[in-house]
Amino acid sequence: MKRKTPKEEREIIVGQPNKRPYGVKVRIHRQTGGAMGHVESVSVPLSTGAFLNIAPARTAPWEGGKKFVLTLEGFPTATSAEAAGRRLVQALLWMSISTDFPLRLEYQSYEPAAVFERNRSDGVSVSAFGETGYAPEIVLGELQDAYDSLEAPDDKLLLSMEIFCAARMEASQRAIFLAVVSALEPLATEAEYGEPVREFVSDCVTLLQASSQVPENVRRSLEGRLLQLRSESIRQALRRVVREVLPNEADATQIVDAAYALRSQIIHTGAPVDLDVDLERETRITSAVIRKIYAKLLKRNVKI
Repeated sequence: MKRKTPKEEREIIVGQPNKRPYGVKVRIHRQTGGAMGHVESVSVPLSTGAFLNIAPARTAPWEGGKKFVLTLEGFPTATSAEAAGRRLVQALLWMSISTDFPLRLEYQSYEPAAVFERNRSDGVSVSAFGETGYAPEIVLGELQDAYDSLEAPDDKLLLSMEIFCAARMEASQRAIFLAVVSALEPLATEAEYGEPVREFVSDCVTLLQASSQVPENVRRSLEGRLLQLRSESIRQALRRVVREVLPNEADATQIVDAAYALRSQIIHTGAPVDLDVDLERETRITSAVIRKIYAKLLKRNVKI
């Protein structure tokens, strides 16, 4: 069947809502209205013919900032609406990374965005927070272009971006740093070392199992730890990922590795070895590398 033009699709969405009954509703919370270009109500046309409507929402007195409801309507099936919702979440996260403002997704279901039927429900909302002021054409243009051009989201990349974008909404600088570095972990898949290492580890496990001096509960624990030696550690995988994604960034691997080591110190001891370390500076340097990684993986350019 011939695909309808955006104009034809919009006419159906507006004039025959029963043929396009599904949509996605997303609620975002940002620290300042400037992060949204100080817009109140706006409609952004998308390449599919659908409209992304942005409208102000009520904010509780203790919450501060600005809230908006983003409504994307005009889908014939729940499946197509669900796919559009994931694209919308990805576009929001990229907009946050590109324009460099924090954004937190808040949701109670498994997915950040949920489908609703236009004639039955108000839908399930997603909340986010952001700060920094930009002109509307920069913020909304980045959102619109990212939605239209990015491929279907990868689950691990989407999770990594969500953690990263929410990090600066944490209460303390230490928590911010830990979250920023942790955002890289979903991208690190441990690679196997190969057959020689696998055989060596198997021999060690065999010797362990044959030992009568090691208690059973300890033997099971050691066996599990030995089997983990067949592949990279998360830290090693992170170094490899950074080298592969940013081959021309000489300092990127060292920056990420140092940040991960510092994160481990804080998690295991509650404080860094060097109490004079500037966590705000370390967060800023590490974030710059992570933003470059996302840009390379998504084939995009950051705005600033």
